[in-house]
Amino acid sequence: MAKNDADDLEAPKKGGKLFLIIIGIVLLLVGSGGYLGAAYFMHLPPFEPSGPNPEEIAARKAAAEKEQRLMQRDIYVPFSQPFTFSIKSDRRSHAGQVEIVLVVVGDANDELARKHLTLISSVIFDRLSTQSYEVLLKPSGRQRLKRELLDAVRARMTEVAKNPVVEQILLTSFVLQ
Repeated sequence: MAKNDADDLEAPKKGGKLFLIIIGIVLLLVGSGGYLGAAYFMHLPPFEPSGPNPEEIAARKAAAEKEQRLMQRDIYVPFSQPFTFSIKSDRRSHAGQVEIVLVVVGDANDELARKHLTLISSVIFDRLSTQSYEVLLKPSGRQRLKRELLDAVRARMTEVAKNPVVEQILLTSFVLQ
């Protein structure tokens, strides 16, 4: 009987160790399952999306914006010589000299403007020859001249290149005699 009592005392100890091992395994499975479930919904390491990460997306967007800004920068296209023209007046003949710079936006428009510089020069000469001396003496007359030149150049470039090309016309020097 004494031997029987000793076996009974050892049996519960083995069962207790087995019970602790089973509980440890169950807790390990529940913990890893919980992490995997949370990782799935929060896109953590095992379930990361296969696309680019947010840093790569931001870098691509910044590069595209920089390229767009470079494409949209203002470029100044000067004429090689000033325009010298005759101006009609009521009393006598006058002469005028104007230096003009074209403002274009982007490299494509710069190439078009430089390619058609002779055509643009012709359009500007046509408009300058129709002006009157009295009107050009006033600041409002010079502003009107700039608008007329811009409208005429844009209309002609739209006919030729299907694009207005020129954004602004600057009169850098304006002399009347």
